[in-house]
Amino acid sequence: MANRETWRQRVASWRASGQTAAEYSARHGFAAATLRGWSSRLKRGTVAPDATAGASDTSRIRLARVVRRAPPAGPPQHGGIVVDFPDLGARVTVEAGTQRETLQVVLAALGVGGVR
Repeated sequence: MANRETWRQRVASWRASGQTAAEYSARHGFAAATLRGWSSRLKRGTVAPDATAGASDTSRIRLARVVRRAPPAGPPQHGGIVVDFPDLGARVTVEAGTQRETLQVVLAALGVGGVR
């Protein structure tokens, strides 16, 4: 798999060639859509330097689903939230009034960082 620097060079070469993306890509053996995609990402600066160079497990994006819970019936109270981490098979319920330090310890134990 080509990395960011390889694609930066390919895009620069394509731009200098005066050819269309389809012409250049066909000649060099990759998809025109891929060339245009890399061109756009590099122009916007949305590709991290190591995003294509075999990202390690520590750079994975973890997904979490947050569900706000309604407060129970009765006197006015603040509700809590439930955070699902599907890739970890974990669910964290955070009740109103939970201390920040406690939440940081729980999230660190799951390997998802702390609260900012």
